[in-house]
Amino acid sequence: METFQKIISVLAFLSIGFSIAEVYLTINPIWKRKHERVVVESISVTAQLVSLGPGLIFALNYLFNGEYIGLIDTLLFAGLAVFYLLVGMSLWVPGERKKGFWTLIKETLNFERKEAGDLAKSFLKPSGAKKIINILSQVAMIDEVIDPREKEFIQSFADHWSINLSWENLTINKGADASVNLINLRQDVTDYLATSPPQKQVSELKDIINALVNIDEEVSEKEKLIMGELDGLLSEYISQEPNAARYHVIVVPQNERQVQVITTSLSELTRYEVGEGFAYNSGPFYSKEYADVISDGYRSLNLFSIITLTLPSQINSIVSEDESQS
Repeated sequence: METFQKIISVLAFLSIGFSIAEVYLTINPIWKRKHERVVVESISVTAQLVSLGPGLIFALNYLFNGEYIGLIDTLLFAGLAVFYLLVGMSLWVPGERKKGFWTLIKETLNFERKEAGDLAKSFLKPSGAKKIINILSQVAMIDEVIDPREKEFIQSFADHWSINLSWENLTINKGADASVNLINLRQDVTDYLATSPPQKQVSELKDIINALVNIDEEVSEKEKLIMGELDGLLSEYISQEPNAARYHVIVVPQNERQVQVITTSLSELTRYEVGEGFAYNSGPFYSKEYADVISDGYRSLNLFSIITLTLPSQINSIVSEDESQS
């Protein structure tokens, strides 16, 4: 056993030579390119600072315990980290050194902070990425004004997920009817949820939509309206519990022609039997304001439409409720 320990000690001592060779071969190609901006930006100064802390602790531990082989090996790689640190600070990039040591450190750390989420975004590309980009772009367009900050925010996700997004086509294809845009957006979110995405992903989408709406520091009435509806839709999916406050839009046809209009043109309406005949309902919706928009759309087609919290079982109750409101 003693002989084996001596052999290991000799090999450990000889391994310092391999460590020196490794450090040299690592530094050599970087040394020739240390002045190139692309090389500088490929080195994480934050990572080198993080690695120096444990390295110095190990070095002190080896020193106090008289383990000089471990001390030498640790100091070699600590020196490599310092070299990477100096290169990553742009110390050899023409014109940068005159800025001073602390200025270079600050600028480098700020640059890394902006890129910190790049790798995470590339790993976290959701299966419904195209649907999410489509939803975000519609949210940005809902007030018919695209703020440059909204565009940049959405484009960052499209770029990281390698999705081609044509803002020109999006603007051209935007519907002229604001209520149609609201309905289409809600339907797209419903279709996305129908793909059964993970609850965590939906929760993240909810946060992203909220950030997008508030990114220009001004929330329009249309944005408030759609957010009230989407928040209820997404929250119910996340919690997997029914939202108690849901609104139904009831449409009661007054003649056969209106029945034909509903059955041929308004497929989102569902027929249901009531005590004295039948009616149609749309929803349920999570926002009273959003339900108002839907109801107004039916009324613009000269259809009898009201909003209720429950589906009435009698047509007379529908009529009396509407008359009392008027």
